[in-house]
Amino acid sequence: MSKLIQIVDEDDRPVASATKQEAWDQGLRHRVVRIMITNDAGEILLQHRSPAKDIFPDCWDNSAAGHVDSGEDYDQAALRELKEELGLDGIALKEIGKYATDETWRGHRLKRFTKVYQAQSNQTPKRLEAGKVDDARWFTLEQVKSLLKKGPNKASDGLHQVIERYY
Repeated sequence: MSKLIQIVDEDDRPVASATKQEAWDQGLRHRVVRIMITNDAGEILLQHRSPAKDIFPDCWDNSAAGHVDSGEDYDQAALRELKEELGLDGIALKEIGKYATDETWRGHRLKRFTKVYQAQSNQTPKRLEAGKVDDARWFTLEQVKSLLKKGPNKASDGLHQVIERYY
């Protein structure tokens, strides 16, 4: 059975649980976290999504990102995603913003509340989550902005949104 994610109302209050596919198919509002890690040189760690991912496959993405599971809060989800996707733990996260989106990508209705976190760390990923993340690299902010401009389809919606809003 697929993992259940937290479904919320228009005020971001938990109201139900559903699979990601149900949320996408039915346009159910749900929660997402995005984490941006910067190192002492000011570079940003980006992950590359596996071609097997169901949304935004083969795209560069935030350092870590994911859905908030049913019964979880944003902070718990952010720490879990760092550990699952990059094998990183013990990193202090600072919330830098929250926004709502309602868009459709290839038939998937992405109606989400997104909480964005920033972290300062020189740790490199200890392991990449098989089938989900196939690379992780440090980029300067200028390189990230160039990637978004020159190859907009080579980056996830979340990376575009976070860079446009907070960088």
